[in-house]
Amino acid sequence: MKEKDTEKQLKALEEAVRQEQETGGKTAKKHRESSSAAAKEAHPLASFLIGLVLLGAGIFWVLNSFVVSFSWGSLWGGFGMNTSLATGLMLVPLLIGIGLLFFLDRKWIGWVVTAIGLLAILVTLLTSVRFRPVSASLWQYVVMFGMIAAGCGLVARGLLKSRD
Repeated sequence: MKEKDTEKQLKALEEAVRQEQETGGKTAKKHRESSSAAAKEAHPLASFLIGLVLLGAGIFWVLNSFVVSFSWGSLWGGFGMNTSLATGLMLVPLLIGIGLLFFLDRKWIGWVVTAIGLLAILVTLLTSVRFRPVSASLWQYVVMFGMIAAGCGLVARGLLKSRD
């Protein structure tokens, strides 16, 4: 009788060990799979920061590959024609608007003329700026814009990827 009880206990113990090994093996396998998947996928904050560095460096490099020149008063220079305005003419609407602000009782007229004068100065400034690219190799341009594209992708992944 003791033998039968001992055999039953031994079989129950063997069965428990077998079940534990099977479930332990499955959980260990799941743990290995999840750790390898985590190793393949970078942390979202790291992706975002690396992308931000790539994006910033690419934009900085592209902006450094241009030379900006300025020619005041040049409105348009195409087909060999160059029209330019005297720089003092840009101040006339602004000065008239400021004078109207102090002269008229209806201030909105003075503000409109002043705004037109400021807009004329701003348009003249913006149209007089010229950008010239610095000569670079195709490889440099590919790397510049590749850094910007990779940076945008990593930043987007870091910001938009859903957290599971």
